[in-house]
Amino acid sequence: MNSFHVTECASTMDEARALIDKGEKIPFYLFADRQLKGRGQYGKNWESYEGNLFLSVVMNACDVKAPGLLSLTVGLSVAEALAEKGLRPNLVWPNDVLIDGAKTAGILIEEHGGAFIAGIGLNLNLPAGPTVLEDGRLINSVSFHTGSPEAKETWSDLLAESILQRIKLGEEAILPTWRGFSQPHTVGEMVK
Repeated sequence: MNSFHVTECASTMDEARALIDKGEKIPFYLFADRQLKGRGQYGKNWESYEGNLFLSVVMNACDVKAPGLLSLTVGLSVAEALAEKGLRPNLVWPNDVLIDGAKTAGILIEEHGGAFIAGIGLNLNLPAGPTVLEDGRLINSVSFHTGSPEAKETWSDLLAESILQRIKLGEEAILPTWRGFSQPHTVGEMVK
């Protein structure tokens, strides 16, 4: 599988779309050191703090048997990778990965040109521990918990391979494992 690294871009999702349009062989993935206009669910901006991972994994749409479960599949791949580092992530449907109740990763799925693009923003190297944003949300990073800087290249390779392996198993196979990482909420509880 081909991989691409860019130092700076508007969005890795946009870069992936451009590569699809140019005829790049799918699957592939790309990551950026700096992302200027990252986006999240419902048109929200994704804060792209320097030192973190901005990754897009592109897969053939025909390989994805249950598109409605793709966000869960990608989230599970991220959670399992974090668990391998000894961390205890929680998944919040449909697209958030938390550690200690603070957002550590977000997932965005788009379809383009016969492919699905899974965008992943993973807080790898924030300078401090859990931080409160202006809107009241908490964010967290992997390096805060591991005690050492995390390499974007290593995480890019690991996540891209994990996602594609899970797709081969079929998205339905993720549900029992996903439930083990899901964070329960009580009825009426506000979920940010």
